[in-house]
Amino acid sequence: MKKSHKNFLASVAAASIISGEALACACGYGIASVGTSSLIPNGSGGLAFLQYDYINQEQNWYQNKKSDSENNHHKQVKSQVVTAGMQYMFNREWGAAIRVPYVMRTANMTMHDHTTMMDMDSKAKVNSVGDIRINGIYSGFSSDMSTGITFGVKLPTGEYKSHQLHDRAMQIGTGSTDSILGAYHIGQFSQESKMNWFVQGNWQHALMIKNGYRIGDEFSAATGVSYNAGRIAGIKKVAPILQVTGSRRMSDTGMNSDKENSGYTQAYFAPAIELTMGNFRTYADVQFPIYQKTTGYQLVPNRIYKLIVGYNF
Repeated sequence: MKKSHKNFLASVAAASIISGEALACACGYGIASVGTSSLIPNGSGGLAFLQYDYINQEQNWYQNKKSDSENNHHKQVKSQVVTAGMQYMFNREWGAAIRVPYVMRTANMTMHDHTTMMDMDSKAKVNSVGDIRINGIYSGFSSDMSTGITFGVKLPTGEYKSHQLHDRAMQIGTGSTDSILGAYHIGQFSQESKMNWFVQGNWQHALMIKNGYRIGDEFSAATGVSYNAGRIAGIKKVAPILQVTGSRRMSDTGMNSDKENSGYTQAYFAPAIELTMGNFRTYADVQFPIYQKTTGYQLVPNRIYKLIVGYNF
């Protein structure tokens, strides 16, 4: 596969996949851990990037349908996540990556006051560094680096004891050290084709936990196609991307978990655009839910937004 075809498509599936970007949110609902194709490595050297995610969970959901908001004391959770990351391929086979997120979360809830025996509206705002992820990358299965595996850990660096966020699943961090294992592949429809396809998968599992809370295992996958439209209006390369992402998260466990209202199956359609301008790469997508099924009552988003700006060095 020619390097020009692997692009920054070749350079945000590995960082998405190796990041395991599953963010603890209200009732355990999070941002899918795969779904961009722009961080798969395509040669030796490095990539530094900033990523912005926005998720607004305001629709109460029960199993596979909407539910009245009165059935959930969580009313709305907004999360903005700015992630600074870098990945570096030491050669065509081995590389490493790190992602450091900063999470800004606001939550509207209705809490029961046992003193007055009345329900009281409550609003929380918590900003904190999130759980840092460190990964290794192996892409030596073929000479064109089209197939690879990722492996690493998620560290318990995020805030998980905030008194404003009452539920553990709503906390910015999980408090656990997790293993991350993933794989990806990029292909072409023909030797001279401007269209690429990709598939990737990811598994995250909590190894060491704290304070009686174990986040459920999450299995995530994504597949899609990209088209290299070439130079347009002074931009070196414009590449639209069509992709579908999905994840299955098991229910949380432990004495401080809400097992009956955690865990989900979700699928998103995520059209995207990728722009190349010299060494700079820009990627943006909007994720639209096409299937959502929750365990118990949970808040779900109507859209998820992502923007990544990277620089190859």
